[in-house]
Amino acid sequence: MGLWIIRSFFLTLCVLAGFYSLPNAKIVGVILGFLGSLIVIGIEILLSKIPFKKLVLAVTGLIIGLLSAILVANFFLLIPFENQKTENLIRFSLYFIFSYLGIMAGIKGVEELGLIIPIFGGVKEGERLLIVDTSVLIDGRVYELMKSGFIDYKLIIPKFIIKELQTLADSSSDTKRQRGRRGLEVLNKLRDDNEIDAKIYDIEYAEIEAVDTKLVKLASELKAAILTNDFNLTKVAEVQNIKVLNLNTLTTLMRPRLMSGEEISLKIIKEGKEAGQGVGYLEDGTMIVVEHASKYVGKVVDVIIDSAIQTPTGRIIFAKLK
Repeated sequence: MGLWIIRSFFLTLCVLAGFYSLPNAKIVGVILGFLGSLIVIGIEILLSKIPFKKLVLAVTGLIIGLLSAILVANFFLLIPFENQKTENLIRFSLYFIFSYLGIMAGIKGVEELGLIIPIFGGVKEGERLLIVDTSVLIDGRVYELMKSGFIDYKLIIPKFIIKELQTLADSSSDTKRQRGRRGLEVLNKLRDDNEIDAKIYDIEYAEIEAVDTKLVKLASELKAAILTNDFNLTKVAEVQNIKVLNLNTLTTLMRPRLMSGEEISLKIIKEGKEAGQGVGYLEDGTMIVVEHASKYVGKVVDVIIDSAIQTPTGRIIFAKLK
């Protein structure tokens, strides 16, 4: 509200300035003052939407671009030109080109510089970084975990992960296309939420093809942990002493523990691998293998928990009919 009061005051001053600046054409002066103030206010609003660190780097890039243009122009203009217009055109073109390149280089480098130079919102001493895998973005639970504060890390999303999501989103396969689009939607939610510290890291290891290998290399360079759902990536990273947070492992740990001897009702979904076994599932997806229950497929039966084992892919519970 306060900003709009200031903008209204500025607009009024511009209109009055236009009115008194052109005493012989006061209406034209008012119109010019009004339109001019609207343009200035519009530019101010657009600039307010640009993050401050990007604006600082863009201005820095502009200054460097102009300095480079002056040096290059002075070098080229050592050659005498008979036509002054040609000389001015060359100078203007160099200023324009180098200014544009400087601004774009500054804006595009903001994320990478931010991870190096703390003044640009990068890594502070002792800050913990967490590199996000493609599988986690597709899964979607990372947003709720970050929002709730359970994950106290700064999220790093490499450009090659975004590229992989875009490839999936453009796939001819419906399943892959849906997975890719879901991952991009979760990514946008992470970036748009001001309460979540998530940054895009512009890096590409052209000499490496496998995305998992790129993740491990980046984690090693940044001394960061990896957030994933991929069992194989977890093992590869752990071999190289890189900390891994696996959401599937977290889910398994958070599942309610059924004690031996506990009675529950269970719907038998299918037959098990062994003769006579029936298989059912809890609401959280935990598989329960019931002895001598194959004849009850499609029915709800009362079972007694016998034992449980933990596998790399999850927890399996064994039970018997009551």
